[in-house]
Amino acid sequence: MRLSLPRIVLMIGMAGTLAGAASAHHSFSAEFDAAKPISVSGVITKARLVNPHSWVYLDVKNKDGSVTNWGFEFSTPSGLREKGLGKQDLLPGTPIRIDGYKAKNGGAFGYSRLATLSGRSFQTGGAMDAPTAGAAR
Repeated sequence: MRLSLPRIVLMIGMAGTLAGAASAHHSFSAEFDAAKPISVSGVITKARLVNPHSWVYLDVKNKDGSVTNWGFEFSTPSGLREKGLGKQDLLPGTPIRIDGYKAKNGGAFGYSRLATLSGRSFQTGGAMDAPTAGAAR
């Protein structure tokens, strides 16, 4: 089979695109600290069910009465659906509890391992290198 120059250029471009997408993805340990488990309760302000990671934001009331908006990384939309969690469950104003891990950057961000809302708990993390449930306690 003989390849033409346009076909070779197309294949190189496609390979570069795929390599860029693969390197853009990160592991749990690149962004989150397994030594810093966190459990917060608040009210959902926004949910973004997008690939490769969904994000849920919630207002959490601090001890001094101030409010901090936290963002938590969740699994993919399809991974969440497999666990029975959809965007209809993550509407703004819904009370939620998140058990997970803090971000390494020290900000109000984290990785959600488990979300509890409306009396139901859902496994929300999907990272292969994330700690197991027993390690979070």
